[in-house]
Amino acid sequence: MTPTPEAITLSRGRRIDLSDPDYYQDLLTGIVEEILHELLELEKLNLESLKPEDSDQVAGITQIRLLNELYYCLGQLRSQGVVIEVKQAIQDLRDYWNRYIDNTKRPAALKFQVDPQEDQVQ
Repeated sequence: MTPTPEAITLSRGRRIDLSDPDYYQDLLTGIVEEILHELLELEKLNLESLKPEDSDQVAGITQIRLLNELYYCLGQLRSQGVVIEVKQAIQDLRDYWNRYIDNTKRPAALKFQVDPQEDQVQ
């Protein structure tokens, strides 16, 4: 079994410590925290005051950023011999993000959208 790297770096330079035994949860948490930090800047504009098309654009960009960071991190792990199944990682990140959006009472439009054809993993 390949040992997990001590840390990985997100696309914009922030490092995520992966030294704990539950490194996968730390990975998802780090990605969510990074995107939330970016979202805080946008929230200064009051997302609910945006036109629907602008709000949709913010939600779309947020989802793209989540996926880009996940792919970036999974690529780093894979290059070091740690393989995580991509579809499951996307579902886990989506579920984690959506719970966070619900728990922080942010607009539902920011939730990671699910393809109606996709089977939900419980």
